[in-house]
Amino acid sequence: MKIISLGWGVQSFALAAMSALRVLPPVDAAVHADTGHERRETYEFAKRWTPWLEGRGVRVVTVNAGAVRYQPLDRTTGQTHLPCYTLADADKSRGQLRRSCTQRWKIAPQRRWIREQGINPRATQSGQVKQWFGITLDEVERMRISDVLYIENVYPLIEMLDRPWTRGMALRWLRDNNLEIPVKSSCM
Repeated sequence: MKIISLGWGVQSFALAAMSALRVLPPVDAAVHADTGHERRETYEFAKRWTPWLEGRGVRVVTVNAGAVRYQPLDRTTGQTHLPCYTLADADKSRGQLRRSCTQRWKIAPQRRWIREQGINPRATQSGQVKQWFGITLDEVERMRISDVLYIENVYPLIEMLDRPWTRGMALRWLRDNNLEIPVKSSCM
């Protein structure tokens, strides 16, 4: 199974559009993990472009974590679920507490959907699922090896084109193909 992790931002939409236009191989689905708190413009963009993608063979699936109330801090585990920023008294330096919002509201719902498709997470065969991420050269530090055996993380904008792409190259490709430029994706 081959899926795109679709956040509806520039890079992930470029991946989905490239698959739709057969610049990249076809995928089984583009899976959007809806936190319920995306920007209004992101929802409007998804509404406009889902039919276009599906009309070109890219199935768009939206998953979510269910009815979860946002709480910045889990008092039982001490985990922060939202970005919580700090300011040190002594030197006024800024920081961010470790957070688990990506795991809870994006990764977990996508993996649940993958399992619902019949993928066995306990199987010994590695890489049953190739999950594409729209990471570009200017954010290469976000690349990760999957923490589960059954999913292989793939970065087509870095690994599958004539050279590693930047976000600017993805923007240019969208413009050159007369495709709308999405707003920067983010929740909250």
